[in-house]
Amino acid sequence: MALADSLFPGKDPIGKRVRSSTPPNSPLGIPPWLTIVGVVVNTSSASLAEPAPVPQLYMPVSIAGGPDIPANALIGPNVATTSYVVRTATALDLTGSVRRAVAAVDPNLAVAQVRTLQEILDRAAAQMAFTMILLAIAAAVALLLGVVGIYGVMSYIVGQRTGEIGVRLALGAEPASVAGMIVRQGGAVALVGITLGLSAALAASRLMASLLYGVSPRDPTVFAATTLMLLVVALVACWLPARRAAGLNPLEALRAE
Repeated sequence: MALADSLFPGKDPIGKRVRSSTPPNSPLGIPPWLTIVGVVVNTSSASLAEPAPVPQLYMPVSIAGGPDIPANALIGPNVATTSYVVRTATALDLTGSVRRAVAAVDPNLAVAQVRTLQEILDRAAAQMAFTMILLAIAAAVALLLGVVGIYGVMSYIVGQRTGEIGVRLALGAEPASVAGMIVRQGGAVALVGITLGLSAALAASRLMASLLYGVSPRDPTVFAATTLMLLVVALVACWLPARRAAGLNPLEALRAE
């Protein structure tokens, strides 16, 4: 699809003709014209994290060595031979059948690298999965440190304002309003931190693009879910000191002051 979009933007490529850009003085001769009979979706040729789809042209091996395309024209660093087997049976049971079928055609042909599609995907995603696991562990540790930090700061603030909280309660303030005041103050600080963190994440999103597959580095759903999760965790961390502040005895708070 990438090749069709680049050669025939906005047009139907079926029936159009293309040929290689090999120079006319090449020992292979003038490249023949090839008629496009179909277009397939883009596939990753090197890795799952390719930044952009690579234009690719598929042609049957049966035309190699014929009058139009010599066999040596299909040999080079940008040329690969791929065989596809469509199956309905169990993948592991199919390997022997494929080897026997190839041997029946030519016993000298070797069938190598027989793998299921799942094995190919697992190998392609192994390095990416390992990196993402490390990042997930680092993110979990950072989240835990953030929760502990917020809890510690808010507990310290409540301890420093014990006298003020005692006066508010003695003058008739509802414990719920005192707890809400502490939560709002902690939530405001957490919101500022979340905003700064999201800004840094947006700025570094290009660095993460090579580690992602199927997800945009600036996916709004991911950023929204992350913001909501961090805000909820921060409010929970603020609520524990706030509940302790709301449960203070006014007389004991004033006596401690």
